[in-house]
Formats: sequence, C-alpha cells, structure tokens
Amino acid sequence: MIRITALKWVPPFAAGQVRDHRLRWVLREVGWPYEVRLLDAPTLKSPDYRHAQPFGQVPVLEEDGRPTLFESGAVVLDVAMRANRLLPEDPGQRSLAICWLVAALNSIEPALMNVAEVAYFTRDEAQQAARRPVVDAFARQRLDALQGALGDRTWMVGDDFSVADLMLSSVLKIADRLDLLEGFDALQRYAQRCWDRPAHREAIAEQCATIDAHAQVDMRYDALKTG
Repeated sequence: MIRITALKWVPPFAAGQVRDHRLRWVLREVGWPYEVRLLDAPTLKSPDYRHAQPFGQVPVLEEDGRPTLFESGAVVLDVAMRANRLLPEDPGQRSLAICWLVAALNSIEPALMNVAEVAYFTRDEAQQAARRPVVDAFARQRLDALQGALGDRTWMVGDDFSVADLMLSSVLKIADRLDLLEGFDALQRYAQRCWDRPAHREAIAEQCATIDAHAQVDMRYDALKTG
C-alpha cells in the first residue's frame, strides 16, 4: 500500500495548496489507492522523519519494498512513469512535458513564493510596502512568459492532460490565491480546466476536510515556522 504524509493543520491561506495535494491528485488520476499519514510539527523535526525527508517537509511517498521518495515533482513524475499515464507517448513530447514540470517548480513557483512570503510572513508594514511591488512585478513577468508559451492550446504539451499541466496548474493555485492571475485570461482558463478535473477536486476536498477537522493547537504551527 502507498502511504503519503500530510500536515494535520495549516493556516487558512494554505488550505488546498499544501504540496501533498499534488500526490493525492496524481494518485487519483492513475487510480492507485493510498493512505495518508498525518503529521504535526514535532514529527517533522524528528530524526526518524528527517531520515526519510532531510528537510522536514511534506509530502513523502512510502511504499513497501521501495525507497521513500520526497519532493512533490519527483514523486508525481515517478508515479506517472510507473503507471504509464499522464505522459505523451511520443518520446520528444514526453521529454518536453517533463521540462514543463520542472519549469513549474524552478521558474514559476519560486517567483510566486516570494510574493507569498511578503504577503503572509512579512509583518513590518514598511518592508511589505517596499518589497511587494518588486516581487509582484517579477512574478507577473514569469506569468506573462508562461501565458505566451501556452498560447491558445488546451494543454501545455500535446493533446492530453499531462504531468506538465498537473504541476503548472498546481503552482498557479498560489498565483490565484494572491490575485496575481488577474489580467492573464488564458492562464485562468487553462488553470480552471485542470482544477475542474474530478481527481483534483477529490484531492483538494480530502486535504481540506483533514485540515478542517484539526484545531490549530494540533499542528503547533508556530513551532513549525521556526524550524
């Protein structure tokens, strides 16, 4: 049986966006059953968990007889490759889909997380006022480049939904929460097509139900932030 790790609780701004939703999503897309192991902040810092995930983050994927995998992009790609799903059949298109999965994590997500850091974790109002326009502008440059690359296509690579679309639309959830998709009509339509997939809706509903069921004290989020 496959097991993935997830947080018991996160602040409201992070609900539906914690990266374990990517594993829930891909596993539901390929039809593989899984269990969820819920963690709190002390467990993330424990030596046993750090042995599996050196950075003390979620998610990991545990499976009997296989190494424990971490980093959501790597796990999504591993599942897709083993299931022979969510990747184009053409070798060149398959490689391009993998490029876009990596681009989502390396070229798009960091720019958006810079905005999130200012919006959610910079408490000094003067610092926030000074930094927000700068990080917003850079994030919008990346979104503009992404929209240009997408053009008028339904999916980023090939004729079908792939790991590229899963990861790009997952990252675009951050932009949507930060109101950065305003003015990017093609990206909004593209992201919504991905988010409307039943596997995504089920994954988000499952994650949010867990978060709603646990009080903040269970997560000890203040302890997590200082780790």
